[in-house]
Amino acid sequence: MTDEQKDLEFVMDKYGRTVNGIITSMLSSPSEREDIFQEVFLLYYTKELYFPEEAARRSWLIRTAINLCKAANRSPWNRLRDGEEFDLNTLPAGGSDSADTGLWAAMCRLKEKYRLPLFLHYFEEISIQEIARAMKLSEGAVKMRLRRAKEKLKAELESVKEQKEKEAAVHEREREYNIHSSKA
Repeated sequence: MTDEQKDLEFVMDKYGRTVNGIITSMLSSPSEREDIFQEVFLLYYTKELYFPEEAARRSWLIRTAINLCKAANRSPWNRLRDGEEFDLNTLPAGGSDSADTGLWAAMCRLKEKYRLPLFLHYFEEISIQEIARAMKLSEGAVKMRLRRAKEKLKAELESVKEQKEKEAAVHEREREYNIHSSKA
């Protein structure tokens, strides 16, 4: 195994989850996500890149994933698809807990400009400064997007909770009705 291959393996092990999460939060098609994931690391492997620090490498990978996803979303093929929904079965954190699924589903309903910083900061624990650098935004803009994302996510989760409570109340009334009508 060459040094370049070892470096690629190291980088994929260290940043694969982050890159996959970004791609998952931006693209709906599972096959398209796999293609972009491979393309990010193929670009990393084929280009002669130098990074003075590890944060610069991670920033490059994040920026490349974002750019490739945006290009994929602008493609004519993407415009022809009929509003394909996100595949909620693919959680970037690898969790399958119902709370994780509900949170991820709520995040997927947010606009990309809110979803991406939220994912990077809270799921991947990337600093606001680094997110700003990777997304080519000011730190203030990232903070504002995070604040608005949290507000929108909270409202979304509360809406889902209220809907579930209403459904539970309806089911309880139906159950009581069926019990009383069967006795009569």
